[in-house]
Amino acid sequence: MSHTLSSHVCHEMVQLAVVDHVAEVRMVRADRHNGLDWAMIDGLLEAQRRLVQHQQAHLGDIRALVLSGDGESFCAGLDMADIMTQPQRLPSLLKAADDGINPVQRLALGWRDVGVPVLAALQGHVYGGGLQIALGADIRIAHPQARLALLEIDWGIMPDMGISVTAAGMRADVISEMAWSGRRVIAEEAFSLGLVSRLADDPLQAAMEAAQAIAGRSPRAVSAFRELMQQAPSLSEKACLAQEARLQSTLLGGAEQQEAVAARLQRRAAKFD
Repeated sequence: MSHTLSSHVCHEMVQLAVVDHVAEVRMVRADRHNGLDWAMIDGLLEAQRRLVQHQQAHLGDIRALVLSGDGESFCAGLDMADIMTQPQRLPSLLKAADDGINPVQRLALGWRDVGVPVLAALQGHVYGGGLQIALGADIRIAHPQARLALLEIDWGIMPDMGISVTAAGMRADVISEMAWSGRRVIAEEAFSLGLVSRLADDPLQAAMEAAQAIAGRSPRAVSAFRELMQQAPSLSEKACLAQEARLQSTLLGGAEQQEAVAARLQRRAAKFD
């Protein structure tokens, strides 16, 4: 199944498509290393809305989501020169919606509303807001020479795009040093520090292949494990184990589990449409 959501999202700053159950959101401002100007911010938020609407209209057609950036870099962070051309809009970035999330936090957290695993393909500059968007993904695949940094300190501000949530499972000392110093970390070191899931010479191809592999698995099983991993940090050990068993009980004997077993025994691809 293939659905193209839009070829023009907010002045062509963001491309959005769904093919064979995999959605790709690509930032297309390569001449500025996909820096976050007002148009890019608006485009990414609009892409999130369209993805959620598509998922609802097509009853879970999307099974995995890939975030990428066109050209040499994933995203170099805020384009402060452009942002300061509309200072009257700045307060709106920190105004929370009814769910308690403000627009800049939604840039990183909003992909979760699609309800599927999110993968980020990282190359070149992954700075500031770009890194925070990447941290909002479940999986980050980076080129070995990609460079990651939290550069908000250069502008006298702190990272605030949901990083207290997205980096909760990471080493506090690593995140703190990067936030306090603005130090640039090459992807090979970032991998050793747990900021990157794995390295690949072609991160976008690797991310798409991983997304396609996920999309071919039982959607209910993928969703259940995603739910477990998201809830586990806030639960006690006893509650974690109970939730694990509860979620498994919703899968055992179901139609998708039966199809997965049959496909495995018959040495064929499973069909979950």
